[in-house]
Amino acid sequence: MRSFFSLLLILAASRLFAQQTKKDSIVKRDTINIHGYVYDEAGKPVKYIELRSSQKYIDFDRVNITTRTDTSGHFTLEGVKFNDTLTVEENILYASTPIYNEGSRFLIIHLPFAALKDVNQKGQMIISAKRTRAKTVPSFIRKSSDDPYCPFIGLHLAPRYKSGNERFIQLVNQQVLYPAKAIENNIEGTVQIAFKVEKDGTLTGFKVLKGIGYGCEEELINAIKRLGGWIPGIDNGRPILMTQTVSVEFKLTDK
Repeated sequence: MRSFFSLLLILAASRLFAQQTKKDSIVKRDTINIHGYVYDEAGKPVKYIELRSSQKYIDFDRVNITTRTDTSGHFTLEGVKFNDTLTVEENILYASTPIYNEGSRFLIIHLPFAALKDVNQKGQMIISAKRTRAKTVPSFIRKSSDDPYCPFIGLHLAPRYKSGNERFIQLVNQQVLYPAKAIENNIEGTVQIAFKVEKDGTLTGFKVLKGIGYGCEEELINAIKRLGGWIPGIDNGRPILMTQTVSVEFKLTDK
C-alpha cells in the first residue's frame, strides 16, 4: 500500500513539473520582452491604442499577445519573438502599417495620420443633366487655392449626418441642381468641398478643395447648408470640432 501511494505522489509531481516546464517554455523560449512609446506625426503620445504581436503559436500552443499604451504612450509586450511584426488596432485617426522589430527591446513608434475620407466614400454622388450643345473642351476650369489645406485631425469618432451618411448621399443627389450656366458651357467634373462640423453640430468654414466653376461649387455648398443636422466628432466622450469632406461628380449626358 505504501508503495502505491508513493507511486501516486511521484506521478503527481511529474505532471506538475511538466506543466510548469511547458508554461515556462511558452513565455521564455526564443522570446524577448519589449517596451517603448507610440507617438503621432505631431509628436504627441498616442493613448490607449492596442498593439498586437503577429505570432500565433509558441510550442504548438495558441497565444494572443497584446497590450495598450498608457496616457504617456508607453507600452510593454512580454514574450514576443525576437524578430516580430507588431500591428496596431484599426483606428480612424491613424494609417494601419506593420511595425517590424529586428530584435530591439526598446521601440519608438510614430504612427502616420490616416488620410481624410469623404463622407460618400462608400456611395457615389453624381449630379447629371442632358447636354444642350455639342461637347467641347471646357474653356475654364478653376483649381483650388495654392495654399495647403490642413484638416483638423485628432478625434476618435468621425462626425456623421443625423440620419446616417447613406441618407445624406441620397439627399444631396436629390437637392443639388446642375447649374444652367454650367450646362450651357459643357462644364463637367468633380467638385470637392471641405467644411467644419462644430461641437454643436453646426457647419462652418466651407472651402473649395477642387472646383470646376460656373456655380457648381456654390450649388453644392448651399445644398449641404440647407440639409444641416450633423452630429459632431467625439473625443473621449466629448464633442469636438472636426473637418469633413464631400465630393460630387457633375456629369453631362447625351440622352
